[in-house]
Amino acid sequence: MIRAALLTAALTTATGAQAAAVRDCDTFEANARNLVLPVEEGVRTFANGNVRLLHLDTGGEPACCSAHLMVLLPDPELPGQICVLISADDRSGFYAIDLPGTTAAYDPATGLSLDVPVALHDGTASMPRRLRLRINQQTGVVDATQEDMP
Repeated sequence: MIRAALLTAALTTATGAQAAAVRDCDTFEANARNLVLPVEEGVRTFANGNVRLLHLDTGGEPACCSAHLMVLLPDPELPGQICVLISADDRSGFYAIDLPGTTAAYDPATGLSLDVPVALHDGTASMPRRLRLRINQQTGVVDATQEDMP
């Protein structure tokens, strides 16, 4: 079923790559009060407006990792949308997300690919990373990996 496939995170063997946490939006982080404002900085649309990214921040708590990314896309099986929350790992978000810096590409074989500049915190400093998303609207699957910046 698509719902089971939805919560998969891609693993890659590239050096410096690791899976990001892809979860259902039924969490306290995925709340409208956490939307980063102004909207021009906190929301981006792709695929003719069908795919939306929302930058969420839990008010700086925890200070190291309060930024999360919500992805909304059409549900291919039911009326309505699929909502997934992407975090750095199962316990924490990112140090920062540069949603306006997101770049997009489309391949009919694999779907929409998005590169979102993010940062992690190693306890002493911010480390720039790239969050790579692959969104397949036909199957409702969202895959996410984090990679070192070149």
